[in-house]
Amino acid sequence: MFEENLREIVNGAMLPQYNGKKVSITGLVTKVNPNGITFDMRSSDDKIVKVNLRKPHSNILEGHVEVHGTAVSGTTVICDDLTEFSPESSAEFDATSHNTMCQLLQSVPNLWKTAA
Repeated sequence: MFEENLREIVNGAMLPQYNGKKVSITGLVTKVNPNGITFDMRSSDDKIVKVNLRKPHSNILEGHVEVHGTAVSGTTVICDDLTEFSPESSAEFDATSHNTMCQLLQSVPNLWKTAA
């Protein structure tokens, strides 16, 4: 039922472990291609991640974003859904704490598995 929305919350260093899998990654937009289809962001662990959108983004893309999509080629995510932070939320985003959360989530095997 909800399987199509299941994804791992990761940082940039974790992306290669999830090649071909659904992920959620948050970062600061650093470079936007003029074609509006690709952009680079700096993840919470200070890695550069390339994001490929399925269709051009029509608005100015800046600040922090959360990308839901499929990890490919180690440092790239094919974006299914993009959430843009407000300027205020972007200014207050704590990348260090977010990175710690990513590491904690990955340290517990089968974190979301429930007994049947």
